[in-house]
Amino acid sequence: MPTELLTVEEAAERLKLNPQTVRRWIRRGLLPATKIGNRQYRLRWSDIEDRAAQPTAPQIEDRTRAVEHLLRLRSSLANRGLSVAELMQASREELEARDGASGR
Repeated sequence: MPTELLTVEEAAERLKLNPQTVRRWIRRGLLPATKIGNRQYRLRWSDIEDRAAQPTAPQIEDRTRAVEHLLRLRSSLANRGLSVAELMQASREELEARDGASGR
């Protein structure tokens, strides 16, 4: 079965990304592509599927921050003798305060 080749725009559409993001990933070596002529690329759909299944750096950073936050809260729970419900409420309040301060 032949490999389906896509333009940057087609790949961006399938990944639900801006075409410029796809070009940036190509330049950084995060997404394999073949250069056609001076300015055009073609990407294999199988490579795009592989990349789409991997979490992005911001997603990994968000998950890491969430785990670090939970570890701090767990330590706080142990140190202060709080119940899990109290810890959850304190966590919720802290996140709401932080999100409010950052304008989210």
